[in-house]
Amino acid sequence: MIEEAVDRVVDTVEGQDSPSLHGTVRVSAPDGFGTAFATPALVRVRRHHPQLQVELITATRQLALRPSGFDLAVVIGVPSSSRLVTEHLTDYTLGLYACDDYLAKYGRPKSLAEPREHPLIFYIESVLQVGDLDIERHLPGMAPAFSSTNVFAQLEATRQGAGIGVLPAFLAQRTQLRRLLPDEIDIRLPVTLAVRREAVTHAAVRTLWAALLQEVAERADELLPE
Repeated sequence: MIEEAVDRVVDTVEGQDSPSLHGTVRVSAPDGFGTAFATPALVRVRRHHPQLQVELITATRQLALRPSGFDLAVVIGVPSSSRLVTEHLTDYTLGLYACDDYLAKYGRPKSLAEPREHPLIFYIESVLQVGDLDIERHLPGMAPAFSSTNVFAQLEATRQGAGIGVLPAFLAQRTQLRRLLPDEIDIRLPVTLAVRREAVTHAAVRTLWAALLQEVAERADELLPE
């Protein structure tokens, strides 16, 4: 079981009494989560194992199972494949956000019906193809007026007053954006760790897996803020 493998390498993550890791590990993650959570975890491992090469590919899209595509992946949703060993990593929340200038000009929505009168900022559905991020599932009848494949572009468009953004709380709360209708609209999505079966026994992969678990455990309040 992957959980048992992770337990065996906790000391490796801390860099105590463990041989130095080497080789190359490729990690795939959504752009926002990959930057905010995967990067610190991977850097911490690299600090203890300088001969290890880590490649981080960031894109929010369906998980590709190409043989050379990845060793370890962070995925929104729950992938189903006999070629993968998976573990639930965390849940995270998305909400509606807008900047002060936009709210001063167009008003602050006070009910669920009102956001439909505002331009929405979100992913390009036809490119994304991630069912758990289907906007129609969470906000029926709403279609993005400004779309991007990159969550940081969505964040910047919201900061620039282009409309109301559907954004992860762990990114939006770092800015001066205002959360709208938090009690009515609180989209919670699962994040899964997935590793190709043939890579499960690799010490470096198991070490990075454990580091990601640790990073999320230590910063759980950012992913699911009160």
